[in-house]
Amino acid sequence: MQTGQPFRGIAAVLCAQLCAGALLACRPHAREEAFLARRVPVARLDSVLRSSDSLRLPFADARLLLGVVAETGFARNAPHDTMTITEILAWARAERLRKLQVDAAATAADRARQDSLKRLLEPLLVVTVVKKSYMPRDPASEQFEDYISLAFAYRNSGTQRIRAFQGDATFLDAFGDSIYSAHLKVDLPLAPGQTRREPARIVRFNPFRVAHQRLRDTPLDKMTLVWQTTDVVFNDSTRISLTPERGDH
Repeated sequence: MQTGQPFRGIAAVLCAQLCAGALLACRPHAREEAFLARRVPVARLDSVLRSSDSLRLPFADARLLLGVVAETGFARNAPHDTMTITEILAWARAERLRKLQVDAAATAADRARQDSLKRLLEPLLVVTVVKKSYMPRDPASEQFEDYISLAFAYRNSGTQRIRAFQGDATFLDAFGDSIYSAHLKVDLPLAPGQTRREPARIVRFNPFRVAHQRLRDTPLDKMTLVWQTTDVVFNDSTRISLTPERGDH
């Protein structure tokens, strides 16, 4: 059986031929019924389909067979070396359902994991903006671009010393709509209960970005900062992270 890149051209032709026949068929005829009952080596299913491209199979069946042939490792994963086309279709439907269930379970497990980590991270840090200012360009001072300056303060509300952390800061207007958002990476040790202010962060102002315009023009007291911690490294090197590849504990 051949799959992968060389098969793409064959699959396109088969799809056009089988599906064209499928659109003309209301129910299987004797020839189609014989084809469905035919026992074939699963490793040669692509050849079988090529030799039967004039059959009028139901559209869903034709599509499912093409998907089976295109799938890498189909012959290895099939339950038997030889199967009838009907058995292959039944197995493929069951496999598709199983994969959907596995994917749904994995998605639900990942969502539960993320929710659990968020509950752990949420109370660890309080982030506030203590100052916002706009700095227009000033060539005389060798400042050739416009900037927005944001000064943040961070408080460790947990019980462990924090060595570094990162998270997402989102500024909302009075209606709860996002004005501007940014990901902050902070290498600032914090003891339990300690609050520290870092040097102002500079945003290079782009006059064509609406978010930058709104950030510049909205007074600080008219904005609400929503902070989501995504990663914390503690002083003993343990870590809690929403990003799996960063490692989490």
